[in-house]
Amino acid sequence: MTCDTFLDRLYDEDARLSQRGLGPIPPDMVRHMRECEACRAAHLDAIADERLLTRALHAPPPPGWQAEVLRQIAPAPRGIDWTRMIATVNEAVTWGVLWLAASRVLGDGSTAAHVAAFCAGAATALLQARVGRRGLFLFLRQSAGWA
Repeated sequence: MTCDTFLDRLYDEDARLSQRGLGPIPPDMVRHMRECEACRAAHLDAIADERLLTRALHAPPPPGWQAEVLRQIAPAPRGIDWTRMIATVNEAVTWGVLWLAASRVLGDGSTAAHVAAFCAGAATALLQARVGRRGLFLFLRQSAGWA
């Protein structure tokens, strides 16, 4: 057995049971530990780690720990801002209609082109709501290669 194999074996179930005192040390590990001081030390460290982990899992959490964890993972209470939502939808439809009109003037009359133009306009409005007017302008400039 090599030292790398031994270190891998430290985390096998039979080796972990022996580290907890619930079974014998596997014979292949015993043979290697007789010859290798570093692996003997690694085995003792693994036993110490196993004991520390076992104690930590059995120790009760500090007072207030559960309440603090629940407070941190609870979603922030907030209501729906209907005014903002309606304004965003209104702007998405407005931009969609503007892009649709532009596609009718500039492009072919296919339904797919009109749907794509409306969706692009709506996406523009939603992007603008997310990044603001200046952010949208900078995004469009970079996309068009004007920056």
